[in-house]
Amino acid sequence: MSTRLKYHVGVDVSKDKHKVCIRNLSQDSYSGVSSISVNRQGFEKFLSTLEKLSQNKEDFIIGIEATGNYGITLAYFLLAQGYKVVEINPYRASQFRKAQGKKAKSDRIDARSLATLLSLENHKSLSLPDPVLDNLRELTRFRADMVKDRTSLVNQLREALSTLFPELAAIFSQLDSPTCLSLLIAYPGPGYISRAGETKVAESLRIASRGRIGEALAKTLVEIAQDSVGVVQRQSALALRVSILGERIVALAGAIEKVEKEIADLFHKLPYKPEDFPVGNITSLAALISEIEDINHFPTLKQFLSHFGWCPQSLQSGSYRLEHPRMSHAGNKYVRRLIWMLSIVAVRTIPRYRTYFERRVAKGKSKMHILVAVGRKLLSVFYAILKKGVPYNPNWEVNHHFALARS
Repeated sequence: MSTRLKYHVGVDVSKDKHKVCIRNLSQDSYSGVSSISVNRQGFEKFLSTLEKLSQNKEDFIIGIEATGNYGITLAYFLLAQGYKVVEINPYRASQFRKAQGKKAKSDRIDARSLATLLSLENHKSLSLPDPVLDNLRELTRFRADMVKDRTSLVNQLREALSTLFPELAAIFSQLDSPTCLSLLIAYPGPGYISRAGETKVAESLRIASRGRIGEALAKTLVEIAQDSVGVVQRQSALALRVSILGERIVALAGAIEKVEKEIADLFHKLPYKPEDFPVGNITSLAALISEIEDINHFPTLKQFLSHFGWCPQSLQSGSYRLEHPRMSHAGNKYVRRLIWMLSIVAVRTIPRYRTYFERRVAKGKSKMHILVAVGRKLLSVFYAILKKGVPYNPNWEVNHHFALARS
């Protein structure tokens, strides 16, 4: 903690008005909770309040809870003015508030709790990010949300077809394939396929598959459509549902492709190549690097792992310690899922990780716990690569520790 530090400022963010509480460290006293309007006038008024307390910006630490995008504008405004701003993890803030015995939740209680919580260390310091990384983070998060939406739509399509045309799943293992979607948009159900006949269905398949498939599959589809056990009386409603879902999935796939192209263009502006890392494609690496933002924010590997929640919860009371604690929930949700998926890919494609996984399984260890360990190894690799600025060298992995040599 800086010797000059005099004030902790807790900001509980919301859509239209933020709540602020200022703690005077020398007097251990708190101001009343005030509001900040989310506009230029409100931000300038808040700035004036801080300047009345002290003209020296080093006297303040301002903590903003990381809840969605509501606090971004204020954080960027304060950073541009030269104030030190830190990000407070919402899970950690919630646990801290409960530990204080404040089970009720309100903006006023939260603002004061955040001001108190700033006395604890290991909050992530914010800085005005590199524009490329800033845009990459925005786009990779947007893509992740769209992929989630697409998965939901595909599940809805599968559910509708289980009633309308259950036999189709045996023909198309991937219902969201371009060929299947094109077919369902044109002929959304067994009745439509049967009435269209083999010639029209074959033509639709040929166009969608760029000539790879046609008459043979069309013949099969017409035959199973004529003998389908799908619920006939619901065909009108379900067919409309299927065609609309198909159109939405196609549109979303096009949007995802457009975003991925922009992500690739931005990634190529970074001083990295996909082959510099042990696993991951451009999209996943762009997401990970943009979420890390500045590796110098993490002086140690432990802090790096903690930031992403890739560490066990500390569960100990007296001499009791839980032997297999659960993973912490206080991490970046985008990176947590990404590292999990990269761990699975690493086990499948990289002999070193596959051997480690199989050896641990043979010893009776839980596969889930092993993947957590693999994830920690991967994060250790990424930390070393970004910290030292050199590509991954698998020959320098010794005793589960990663070292990187300059070539």
